[in-house]
Amino acid sequence: MGLPIVSAKLAKFAKKLISDKKYRDSSNMFICESVKVIKNIMSQEYKLVNLLITSDSKYLNDFKSLPNTGLISNQTLKSISLLKNSDGTIAIFEKKTNKIQIKTNGKYLVLNKIQNPGNLGTIIRTACAFDIDGIYITNDSVDLYHPETIRNTMGYIGITPIATYYNYFDVISLLQKNHIKVYATALSQKSTDVNKVKLTKGIAIVFGNEGNGLNHKEIRVCDQSIYINTNPKVESLNVAIAAGIILSKIN
Repeated sequence: MGLPIVSAKLAKFAKKLISDKKYRDSSNMFICESVKVIKNIMSQEYKLVNLLITSDSKYLNDFKSLPNTGLISNQTLKSISLLKNSDGTIAIFEKKTNKIQIKTNGKYLVLNKIQNPGNLGTIIRTACAFDIDGIYITNDSVDLYHPETIRNTMGYIGITPIATYYNYFDVISLLQKNHIKVYATALSQKSTDVNKVKLTKGIAIVFGNEGNGLNHKEIRVCDQSIYINTNPKVESLNVAIAAGIILSKIN
């Protein structure tokens, strides 16, 4: 017996999940593309709601035995997909809640008002690679489940616990009450070169908005501020690159 054809209603639903955060929030679902990302998310015990695949995808045999797999035409897939060169697979998953347990010897990130989904996804993927114990994403940041965020994590969104929609000052206070030393990343005269700081366990690193960084109030509530010493002719680093450099120094 062949696979069922994806209905127009389901295709429309998938398209809304790609384009509309409010729809992702109200349905408690998100969407992703490409077989590697899909398989990574499946391995992290996210519930697969639907798998949409073209009849000519080379990955058809990988998914055709799954109960919620349906065939989608190439034309319909192109109307949904954000990729220039799709491998013919799109998946819909149910979100799951991650709770962060703060440990006195833990390592944490606070991401404040990050606006670029690619940057957010890259930071999350890097945090997973360096065994960070938890990531707090504050209010006014881009959606964790934005398709580009998911794509840039390569599907590694369930390895490190992630808490979203937190008030910045509440997060900092929560960490400090649990004896976590909080470091703000900031280019200021009071900041210390990260190479001169011993970043051990029991710490949190705060990264701010791509364009404006952290403001004075946001820096002031942290325990210390640090910066990456670079060529003075270069004004700043991309926030995802900066996060990778600093995370490597923690380890």
